[in-house]
Amino acid sequence: MSVLLHTYLLALKKKALTAWLLVLLPVFTFAQQVDFCGEVVPMERDFVSYRLMDVIKRNLRYQGYLPSLRLKAEQYFPVIEPILQQYGVPLDFKYLPIVESGLSNATSPVGAQGVWQIMPGTAAELGLTVSGDYDERNHLIKATHAACKLIRLLHQQLNSWTLAAAAYNAGSGNISRNIKRQGSSDYYQLLLNNETAQYIYKIIAIKQLFESPELYLPGFGYNVFSKNTANGSVFSTPAPVVKAGNKDFNSIRISIAKQSLPRPSATMYAARLKSIPSFQDGQLVSIQLLDDLQANGVYIRKNASLSGKGWIVGERIYVDLGFENTVVLCAADGKKGVPAGLLKTGGDVQLLGKADKRSAGVMELPGDKQWMASR
Repeated sequence: MSVLLHTYLLALKKKALTAWLLVLLPVFTFAQQVDFCGEVVPMERDFVSYRLMDVIKRNLRYQGYLPSLRLKAEQYFPVIEPILQQYGVPLDFKYLPIVESGLSNATSPVGAQGVWQIMPGTAAELGLTVSGDYDERNHLIKATHAACKLIRLLHQQLNSWTLAAAAYNAGSGNISRNIKRQGSSDYYQLLLNNETAQYIYKIIAIKQLFESPELYLPGFGYNVFSKNTANGSVFSTPAPVVKAGNKDFNSIRISIAKQSLPRPSATMYAARLKSIPSFQDGQLVSIQLLDDLQANGVYIRKNASLSGKGWIVGERIYVDLGFENTVVLCAADGKKGVPAGLLKTGGDVQLLGKADKRSAGVMELPGDKQWMASR
């Protein structure tokens, strides 16, 4: 290939990427609060929100792999999570081996091995046996114990879970030197090598796609977790649909400033799912409230109906009710989403609402005397 042709093709590729980004930018405002290990990700900084959006988009190139990856995670996470808890390591670190190895016993060009991609020297320091015949880095339980010891040590040295995760990739010494040289311990401000600069974004992107897929699927116009993906137009994120039983006012949504972490406690509210005998991906799903709902910035009266687009993720339907992560639809088992079988018949479900830590006040509105609102 001639140099001229190569340059021309690169220019076309760059132009196409730029056009694709411009399409997506209006969709991803990241109004919801994003965190890693309870540490707030500063989404108000344009550079941070755009970079995270870009990393999420690039993960979607492997959309055909995401359904199988999610199934794999369902087998691995029940093993990894209790060990993380045993060492006091936040559960968000379960997404780190997805970025490291795709949850496989991979071997890197530099010699890192296993789900957690541990180097030979580090493995020896952590008490793992590494020999030609037997490599405990490939033993999920033993390797997870070793990784937790390392992560906990990195956190003790750097006093930040975000920096500990970055140091897992680059080494504690490299992160410490950059902090000292640049005069900042804010990962999102540090100038790091390209791999480490994107590392935390990759973990957060996987976390967002796994935990809140319904917030992202409408924006991409296709279901990234469905094997039967179909490209379509870009949908705008739907606003919550509320049908009022009272002709004046039956519900109100009050926008307030996002709470700082730690997150407020959550409360379950009873609701009834309306049946959809033959559900299609992206179809509206409706529920009726059986309790008054008061969550973080949201107050809705009993008997009101809510609707939102539903998306097939594995064996469940995730529904975006338009409240971001403030109000989440769960089945009776308390797990996010509802089983496909329940959607066919309809039945009892729950809404997980974040309780408002602010003091409750009283607001008078036409049609009623007392309304609970957040001051």
